[in-house]
Amino acid sequence: MQAFLRTIPDRGSGFERLEIRLLRHRDYSSVREIYKAVSNEYLQYQKQRTGEVYDPVRLDLDMSQLDFYVATHCSFAAIENEKLLGVLLAQALRWVSDWDRVLWLEYIAVHSAHRRKGIGLALISAAKDFARRHHIKSLFTTLNIDNEESKSLLLKAKFDVKDWRIASYSS
Repeated sequence: MQAFLRTIPDRGSGFERLEIRLLRHRDYSSVREIYKAVSNEYLQYQKQRTGEVYDPVRLDLDMSQLDFYVATHCSFAAIENEKLLGVLLAQALRWVSDWDRVLWLEYIAVHSAHRRKGIGLALISAAKDFARRHHIKSLFTTLNIDNEESKSLLLKAKFDVKDWRIASYSS
């Protein structure tokens, strides 16, 4: 499998050299740290908004989950100066035949201190590039439509956000 690596030029984002590359096993502790932080943020958001948790999420990832996403060869990490700033966990799915293959984006997260700098879009762009190279015409993900940051990111990435759960992109 050819390694995927993209260097994002600095366009006022403040990044010296942001790289988007395939997820690796050695990213485990950094992915886990971001996952925990974002999961806690999401649970706090739900509690503040409604007073209860209506969409529970796991608060941790285990090594077997990361192993799975590394093995998909379509999950990506955003790296600057050897620090993981964001992650996109995905898998290609086949339904009945190859003509209806999709790329399922299961998790997109950026460290809170580095949001709104184009990292999420760069990660989604890498997933779109992967899909094009593998003749996959559709990308899907789920979201809570009340999560304005997620909704905004997906709309900027040209996803069609239909309802509170599904967003899709077709090339």
